[in-house]
Amino acid sequence: MTNSVPGLSGNVRTGIGRWLLEVLCLLVVATSLGACVRDETEPSPTGGTGNEIVDGNGAGDAADGDTTPDPVDPNQPEEPPQLADQVLFEQTLYPHLRDPNNQCVNCHESVQIPTIAAEDPTVAYNVLTTQQKVNIGNPVLSRVYQRVAIERHNCGGAEICDRIAADFLTAIQSWADQAMLPIPPSGTKLMSATTDFAAGRENASTRVADGQIALFEFLEGAGDVTLDTSGAATPLTLQVEGMEWVEGGLRNVSGGAQASVADSQRIFESISATGAYTLEAWVVAANNTQDGPASVISYSSAANVGNFMLGQNAIYYQLRNTTDASDASGAPALEAVTRRVEAVLQHVVVTFDEAAGRRVYVDGQLDIEDNTPATLAWTNDQQLVLGNDVTGERLWQGVFDLVAIYDRALSGAEIIQNYQAGAGTLTTLSFDVSDIVGGPTTIRLQAATLDDSSYLFATPVLYSDVTPVRVRNIRIAVNGNVPVAAQAFRRVEVTAQSNGTRISPLGAVIPIDLGPELDQFHLEFEVLGNQTGLAESIAPSNPPPLPREVAEPVVGMRTFSQVNNTMAALTGVDPANAAVNTRFGELRDALPPTFDILAFSSAQQIAIQQLAITYCGAVVTDAGSCSAMFGTCAIDAGGKEAVAASLYEKFLGQNLANQPDVAGFTTEIVGVIDDLGCAGGCTGATAATALQASCAAVLASGAVTIN
Repeated sequence: MTNSVPGLSGNVRTGIGRWLLEVLCLLVVATSLGACVRDETEPSPTGGTGNEIVDGNGAGDAADGDTTPDPVDPNQPEEPPQLADQVLFEQTLYPHLRDPNNQCVNCHESVQIPTIAAEDPTVAYNVLTTQQKVNIGNPVLSRVYQRVAIERHNCGGAEICDRIAADFLTAIQSWADQAMLPIPPSGTKLMSATTDFAAGRENASTRVADGQIALFEFLEGAGDVTLDTSGAATPLTLQVEGMEWVEGGLRNVSGGAQASVADSQRIFESISATGAYTLEAWVVAANNTQDGPASVISYSSAANVGNFMLGQNAIYYQLRNTTDASDASGAPALEAVTRRVEAVLQHVVVTFDEAAGRRVYVDGQLDIEDNTPATLAWTNDQQLVLGNDVTGERLWQGVFDLVAIYDRALSGAEIIQNYQAGAGTLTTLSFDVSDIVGGPTTIRLQAATLDDSSYLFATPVLYSDVTPVRVRNIRIAVNGNVPVAAQAFRRVEVTAQSNGTRISPLGAVIPIDLGPELDQFHLEFEVLGNQTGLAESIAPSNPPPLPREVAEPVVGMRTFSQVNNTMAALTGVDPANAAVNTRFGELRDALPPTFDILAFSSAQQIAIQQLAITYCGAVVTDAGSCSAMFGTCAIDAGGKEAVAASLYEKFLGQNLANQPDVAGFTTEIVGVIDDLGCAGGCTGATAATALQASCAAVLASGAVTIN
């Protein structure tokens, strides 16, 4: 017998060992452990994962021979700091950073970067300002404040964190009240015109509505259905399974979103009447290795039988369309040839017209076309599915931000119009550079407010009547200043040969300054067209770290979605259960984001244990589930071994290559039950606590969470 759990890869199980935590210990989580835990949101000086545990001397685990060198902060200024401003820093925020009661100096004096609490105040000032850990223009957006106030980073519990955060904010505000805002350096700059979100919204293109028969904007944010908002007729309803709601969209992990046959017939009737259609999607592929092809959007009745499919075949998108010239799967496919699948937000459109043939567009640009006339050969028993086919055999993993279907083939101009309109949460910002280039020229970026402290800028495209245009090293400026963080376009080197050239497929996360309603943006260039501006001094990359002396692990961690799916499958608790769904939403970002077991941290284990407690609590509080899991909801003095046997069989399985020893496992579980007051048997709340603790100890163990 083996466990068959959705979303898992492998049956390797490892021993539980004495480290199983009892439920009473799990209910009190210490947030300050006396060690410096390098959070993955901060850079690692060794090039590691960002979750290494470092002792008070700056050394890693001596057992594996790995030694962490003294941290070196990047971006040290070439010029000495403004003395007056450093004095203000030393009088306001610096004493709080150095105060041992505020936790910062324990790690950020010298053990790990950023060294914002360094003994030398000049070092601390330089690090804090060059890495923009403070925002003098808007103190509440200061990273050093938000790290404690919002993220509760190693500050010792809610009450202590609130006290430290309040002290930090008061100090930064005092610094800001006395400081003058920095003056941009003088010199020759190549700068675009200034714009903002208000101008972007005012100039935004409206989406093409003519012929639209379905539109999914994924605005629900929760639940197991998403609705068509086109208003064309009775709304289509898609049942959601194996997907996660994310900001502004829906991420497919292991399932898909599917319409009924009855609802899907409306698509058949509309498109059959015109003999033409358009599929449009704003998507973020999880990777560019999934193939088969993986089905982004399908209208099918089997893996190889369908009316149409927009698919991903590794690095290229493709269209399959069933006509009198194709087979039942719509092959041969029309596949993009130049614009590759990227793990960033992309606009993908495919069109078909019985007279004009097929076309594939990526990010507003025509990639490939086949002008061969053909006649649709569709059947009305197909079903619309996002992220899969109707049989579940063509899983596509990624995020859907918008999906639209038209009963006509949109023109190239209309597709550009929809691309410029964005995906609902996006705004297109246009930066005029006509004066620099010498003719009508703009650079357009998709922009959005990512969270309370940052913006996302993505996929810059150059539109110009003057070509070719050379573009080198772009920086995004906010209110006249160029933020240090995440200038992803700072190493661009492109010569645009035609109108509509995409400059970069990357995205940049830029800090908010005054807020979305006030911030003004412009672009700066080292080279644009025939003009040359100030070059940016970019420090060389740090040399790569020496390879670890630890062998590559043969096992890996299950990621957050897999952990949740595993626990749901093993306990029989619906992951949509209110308590479970809420807890998963709270803990998701603290669960393992990667398979790499070397990146696994104690904080992630605590999150796994908390999720396991919630799942096991749902089992114990339901009489039917409790009986199905344990045979009884009471514990007899002689029945403790039976509880252990049930957990072993249901959670760990049999005949696996590597698994805990039954006898040792039973001893551990019986010990947990005895320690919780049930040595001589128990009932009621005492039994419920013991059963929940036993269940959670196994469900959160490496035997379940390690591949």
